[in-house]
Amino acid sequence: MLEGKNIHFRYGDEVIFDDFNLRIDKGDRVVLKGDSGSGKTTLFRLILGFESLQKGELYFQGESLKNPETIRKLRKSSSWLPQDLNIGTGLVIDVILFPFTFQAHKESKPDQAKIESTLKDFGLNPDEILQKSFQDLSTGQRQRIGLAISIILNQPFILLDEPTSALDYDSKTKAAELLLKQNNRTVISTSHDPFWVERCEKVIDLTGKSS
Repeated sequence: MLEGKNIHFRYGDEVIFDDFNLRIDKGDRVVLKGDSGSGKTTLFRLILGFESLQKGELYFQGESLKNPETIRKLRKSSSWLPQDLNIGTGLVIDVILFPFTFQAHKESKPDQAKIESTLKDFGLNPDEILQKSFQDLSTGQRQRIGLAISIILNQPFILLDEPTSALDYDSKTKAAELLLKQNNRTVISTSHDPFWVERCEKVIDLTGKSS
């Protein structure tokens, strides 16, 4: 699904990756561990094409991510939840539906029943929350909305940056059940949360920048 060979990347004088290798197979549930500054979010940005490799190669399904068409292919088959949770503005229903305004996802626009059932899975009352302003929600509510979108998008490749940082135990349990136990998904996540780390099948420690 995803392979990195001899990856090198630096910000100014700070080396983030030096000759780093990575292999993620279809269906893997991977968690990236490491101290702050070890490169977890940077690796996501490289995978998604928001940053460019300085040396080395990244491949998605055997095709180089230096090719813009491959990046588009990856993004079309991915859902991505950033740690900062700045995933939209306006009403919650508008934030949920926003990804489906893009050509890549128009054909998979969910019906109301799918949206409501997924929100209920995360302990959110759709009758109350869909017409609220997304910016007025608590951090935990925004995170649950983001995870719900990741599920509603129903993509085979999911990237999650600290997906349980603001969740209580019940919400973490549901997130793990819905995102880590589905055989048709490949999940790459970052996490400092032992609950999440213990439930991922593969742990990659970026502290030493080696796989």
